[in-house]
Amino acid sequence: MVRIKAEPTSNNASETLLFVYGTLRRGFSNHEVYLADAFLVGKAVTAEKYALFVDDFPYLTRIPKVSRIVGELYRIDGPTLELIDCLEGHPDDYRREQIWVVANLGRHYWAWAYFYPEARGRLLTSGRYDSDDTA
Repeated sequence: MVRIKAEPTSNNASETLLFVYGTLRRGFSNHEVYLADAFLVGKAVTAEKYALFVDDFPYLTRIPKVSRIVGELYRIDGPTLELIDCLEGHPDDYRREQIWVVANLGRHYWAWAYFYPEARGRLLTSGRYDSDDTA
């Protein structure tokens, strides 16, 4: 396994990186409400393999390890993270955890992502959630 050095996310300690793979991405229902003013770092993919399921919403799980998950990486502030925690029901429903994601021509970033504790719905083997994937 290749070791990757963590890089500071910004000069502002109150900012953090968030990887989104579902309804928080551009063009989906929650983006305008929660991330419209956030800085888009770029399109991103998880460094490791996870499983992406969909039912009424997309659900990211750590197992089974199926594919790298496609999404977007945002730089957000603390209040925005708190709002998204409420949306995702962290820590009771989804759980926010840090993972490595790859964006911007192969650069690795340490970012938050929301995981669901169990497999639920239909598995998306492509690792990509699209608007026609809702059940």
